[in-house]
Amino acid sequence: MADTVKTLAHSLDELIDKLGFQNKLKEQTVIREWSSIVGPQIGRIAKPEKIFDRVLYLRVANMSWRTELTFHKQTILQQIEKRIGKSIVSDLRFY
Repeated sequence: MADTVKTLAHSLDELIDKLGFQNKLKEQTVIREWSSIVGPQIGRIAKPEKIFDRVLYLRVANMSWRTELTFHKQTILQQIEKRIGKSIVSDLRFY
């Protein structure tokens, strides 16, 4: 029975990859787990809206925070990469 479950899980993973859904699932994970990836303070200030062409668009509370977060862009990208993977988000846009 355990082998059957393992085989089914493996088959589902292969199907998800083959259909191209793996990256979409990871994108949704970034959005869903945003606050736990970047921490509660940034999670409150910058809200993820969408990921398009590997760019994460974030709605920011105000221009001051937009400027501040721009300085932390590389750190945020590293946190996403560490948690979700390298090929999901390559840039951040704050608006």
